[in-house]
Amino acid sequence: MWRLILLTCFWSCAAVGQTDNDTIIRPTSKPRFQVVDGDTVRFGSQFVRLFGIDAPKQGQTCDDGQWKPGPLARKALEDFIAGRPVICKQVDFDTRSKRPVAQCFAGDDDLQALMVSAGWAWSFGRYGDRYAPEEREAVGRKLGVHGHRCVPPSEGRAPQRDSNGH
Repeated sequence: MWRLILLTCFWSCAAVGQTDNDTIIRPTSKPRFQVVDGDTVRFGSQFVRLFGIDAPKQGQTCDDGQWKPGPLARKALEDFIAGRPVICKQVDFDTRSKRPVAQCFAGDDDLQALMVSAGWAWSFGRYGDRYAPEEREAVGRKLGVHGHRCVPPSEGRAPQRDSNGH
């Protein structure tokens, strides 16, 4: 019995003695999943555009430059995901950005519907009517971007394409 106690004490002391910094393993890789902005996520090196929505971009301003919704939209998407696994099903391919377009879910929650219904994204694109009811409700309640003077990023890009002949 005393040998067992002595062995236990020896192993405990050895473990305590090896707690210096050179035995700590630090993660060197970046997380596999990341929210890039309010309508883009990344799985490893693959960027994926969320289907049917257009969210404010990082540097976009509203209310004559007084309000920046981009970081708030990104945070809203992170909050909706809440650390849960995200599953995306590709439904299209964006030839302009060369990225897959996918409908994404965190559990049973449709992330696109959550973003539009909370006012952090506009219904957009050829599938935009899919989230039109959620957008109408967010507009009526003046949620997120709809409570400010904001222009969807797609409308901000349109004049640039037109002036370049594209």
